[in-house]
Amino acid sequence: MNSMQLVKFDVLSILKSPLTYIAILLGAAPALMVTMIIVNQGHQVDADIILSALKWFFSIIGMLFVVKTITRDNGQGTIQLYLNSVRNRLHYLVAKTVSIALISVGITGVVLLITYLVQWSTKGADLATSTTWQLLAFYLLLFLIYGLLLFLINLFVQKPSLVFTLGIMLLLVYPIVTPFIPLIPQIGGKIMTALDYIPFGYLTAKTLGDTITFTTAQWIINIVSLVVLVIGNALLIMKKDI
Repeated sequence: MNSMQLVKFDVLSILKSPLTYIAILLGAAPALMVTMIIVNQGHQVDADIILSALKWFFSIIGMLFVVKTITRDNGQGTIQLYLNSVRNRLHYLVAKTVSIALISVGITGVVLLITYLVQWSTKGADLATSTTWQLLAFYLLLFLIYGLLLFLINLFVQKPSLVFTLGIMLLLVYPIVTPFIPLIPQIGGKIMTALDYIPFGYLTAKTLGDTITFTTAQWIINIVSLVVLVIGNALLIMKKDI
């Protein structure tokens, strides 16, 4: 099996879908509305504000693309064609990992393009160059860690609807639940502190927050999480009957 052919197929299936462009328009709409409100009030548009408005919406959109990429072969009943040998199974894992990385790059590009278009059209404050690389690193870590976790779950359950639900819930439940955690007697504060060291806590929080940088401890946790997920997926996909 040619891994790059599968990557090409994954990317083209996203690019050829009309829903992709509808999702991009829907994701850009809130930022454009914020821009119009700021301009109508006579204030200068800050590119960082627009980026923050776009970040969460495109995190959801990107997650939908990732879930589609992970579950498509199960849904179409073609996954067995790719997993007929140990070598092909590993190639399949590599292909899906590369596809998720490319989705991350694509989402980063779309968010930056919209932000720069707003910046240029309103002559507002410039977006810092460092923010470009920070956003790319953020989306790569967000989609790779979540994507590889969902890939692992998909190998176990092989139910696209469940994986889709989990993928969306990862980004939707945290913002709803977080405000209530400090209210838990005695342990609420400890849980909030612990979430700063759990990828599914701080990554989701950064989709809504103003900062997309990581502490040294979080970088180490990110790298260890990726290594563990890659090894776990590789071991499972080599042995599990699918």
